This record gives sequence, C-alpha cells and structure tokens, in this order.
Amino acid sequence: MTAPYEPTHTPREEHLARKAAEPDVDPCDIALEAMPGYVIGDMAAADQAWIDSHAEQCNYCKNELQWFERIDDLLEHLGDASAGADIPTAPRLRVHKKVARYGSMPSPLGDLLIAVSDDGICEISFGRSGTDKFLALLDRRGFEAVADQQAIESASAQLREYFSGRRHVFDLQVDLTGVTPFTKAVLTATSEVPFGRLLTYRDIARSIGKPNATRAVGNALGRNPVPVIVPCHRVVRSDNSLGGYTGGLDIKERLLSIEGATLPVV
Repeated sequence: MTAPYEPTHTPREEHLARKAAEPDVDPCDIALEAMPGYVIGDMAAADQAWIDSHAEQCNYCKNELQWFERIDDLLEHLGDASAGADIPTAPRLRVHKKVARYGSMPSPLGDLLIAVSDDGICEISFGRSGTDKFLALLDRRGFEAVADQQAIESASAQLREYFSGRRHVFDLQVDLTGVTPFTKAVLTATSEVPFGRLLTYRDIARSIGKPNATRAVGNALGRNPVPVIVPCHRVVRSDNSLGGYTGGLDIKERLLSIEGATLPVV
C-alpha cells in the first residue's frame, strides 16, 4: 500500500520569519511585501505576530503599516458608500507631511530634479525619469512637494562645482526621511566612500556588520534617494563590473569618469 502523502514544505506560519532571517535579506522588504495580506486578514497568525513584532522595533515599517491600514479603511468606506450606506468622512491617508521644496538644474548628465527639506537635501532624480515620478517618490516618503527654484540654489551650486571638477566633497546635509533602517545604514556607509575610490557591495555589507547581505546592499543602493551626493556610483561588484545604477549605467560611467576612477582589470 502506498504511504499517504506527507507535505515537506515549511509551514506557512514560519514563512515570513524564515525569509527575514536569511543572510542576504532586508527584513523591511519582507514586511512591506506582506503588509497588504496583513491588513485584509489573509495571513497566518504567526506571520501576523512577526509583522507586529517587527513594526514595534522599526518606526519606518510601523508608519508604512499604518498607511496600509488607512488605505484598507478607506476602501471599506468606499465599499459601504457604493451599497448606499451612510458613512463618516473618509480618513486622510497622509498627515503631518514634511515640506520639500524642489526645482531643477542642467548638468552634464541631463536635467536634475532636486528637492530639499528643512533637514537637508532629500531627493535627486535624473530628468529622464520624469517629474511625475519624482513627485510620487517624494509623496511616498511623506513629503509635500512645493515648487521653489531658489530653495535648491545651494545644492545646485555645489553640484555645478562637482561636475566642473572643482569640488570633491559635498558640504550638504542629507534628509533620509522615509527610508528603511537597513537602507539608511547602507547609505550612511556609502557616503563615506572617498572621491575617486571604489568599494564593492560586499565591502559595504561588511562595514554595516552584515557581510552576507551583498544582494540586499545592492537593492538598498538602488533606492538611494540622493545619488551623486550619496555616491552609490562608487560601489561596484566584487568581480569589478559596474553592477547596477538607478539612473542607468551610462550615468554611472560618466560619474566615475568625472572622478578619474577606473575599474581594475581582472
């Protein structure tokens, strides 16, 4: 007689905790991906408990979870409205936004869109991505965008000096509001890479105490909100290939050329 089938997969209850414990993973990425299921109740109890525990320790994910819950609440109200029920005024999805004043400047890389808050420069986007995407990124991080060309003049002046070869170090505060703790750690370590020098994703992973998290480091650098200022272009693969770059590899190559940095020949 054939033995009854016994499933060999890991129980669903252990899924999120197990994935988050993998060495090359940012737990915040796991939590964010699972939040829609959490708010609609389509999740095992142990997974819900893991998200609750993670959010208690991570303000970024706690804020994101509240955002998802507000969306779910709004959709529920809209569903009631379509059924003809009397409903209270729908809640606002965002409150207490920080103001980010933005403008643009020409550069050898094309137009740059730049935003600054009272706490520092908070977003730089290559113009090829479009203004709508730039504004959406600011909104997603909790900023209220206000057009103000004069507000970005200090940042623009230093960037012009950099592109002309007259500046190697930026004297600008950076506002990393709205990024995960892991991404913030990666960006802080990356900001220490000197002008014209190259480090690898593995070097950055080691510097933040997570030597196996090279892939997660690459993902975090792909979310760098202030490229050029936080020089993710100076981070390459261990095989000395360029790796990726949010603005495109042609821009990464151009930035390294400005700094006189060349990839070692292997």
